Amino acid sequence: MNVLTVCGFCIVSVIVCKSIESDSRHLKLILTLIITVMIFLSSSGLISQLFSTIKSLFNTSGIDNTYIKILIKSLGVVYLTQFTIDYCRDCGENAIATQVMLAGKVALVIISLPLFNAFIDMVKGLLL
Repeated sequence: MNVLTVCGFCIVSVIVCKSIESDSRHLKLILTLIITVMIFLSSSGLISQLFSTIKSLFNTSGIDNTYIKILIKSLGVVYLTQFTIDYCRDCGENAIATQVMLAGKVALVIISLPLFNAFIDMVKGLLL
């Protein structure tokens, strides 16, 4: 699905969601979830292209493959967290969205710990 198709689909979906919002808020939330999952699944081909491009860039640069794993995991956490936060806020659950944001930040720090270790080792090597 190209970007124009996604945008058109989203505009039509928003119009439908707004028209049924006054009648059934629950149906609107379920429809919103289904639409967002459909858009994500339709763009999964582009995601695999992105990952293969990033991997080839890392391979040509000679950087350790550990770092590409960290990058891909971090991107996954960021996208999943943002999707969840947006959905919670759409449902009016700002407190839950804030907790999801905190969990995402903690997960990113944990995932990036090997980068911090490599940085500290590099600084130690320069100082000694």
